[in-house]
Amino acid sequence: MGKVIFRLQRIGDGINTVSRVALGVMSAALCIAVIMQLVLRWFGASISWATEFSCYIFVWTTMLGCAVASKHMLHIGVDAIINCFHGIAKKIMMIFSHTILLIALIIFTFTSWQYTAAQMAHVGIAIKISMSWFYVSLPICGILMIYHTFVQLLEIICFGKATPIPLAGDKKGSGVPA
Repeated sequence: MGKVIFRLQRIGDGINTVSRVALGVMSAALCIAVIMQLVLRWFGASISWATEFSCYIFVWTTMLGCAVASKHMLHIGVDAIINCFHGIAKKIMMIFSHTILLIALIIFTFTSWQYTAAQMAHVGIAIKISMSWFYVSLPICGILMIYHTFVQLLEIICFGKATPIPLAGDKKGSGVPA
């Protein structure tokens, strides 16, 4: 089982790398659009699509940021109850909490897919494309979070804890507590 988890971790690392690159590109595009709009408004001009574009890219960056945070176990969590337990009881509580999270993410992904499908007929005001291209970030990133949470759940079941993935700049060995 350890080899399967290791392979799943490597796949998750690849997905996370692509997500972080896309997040960087979208964040740069968001900054450029907002700054261009700000500068042009000083001169009494405006870009008709910049505000709408910024809102849609913000949705994508928010959701991709959630997926990356999920991989690095950086979401805000209330672990006061889990920290009261030790040994097998703590492992059971962690399995329970990850299972609840997995169920919530599945529900989120399913309902966000329905919402995205409902937006197919709607077209943006300034950007004349289907709104579903922007809201598809919800189910896509929901699937990414399901994947990362599932791998962490397997790690907890097999090894007793999920492996924290340090971010660049973290002190060696500091990691995120599991």
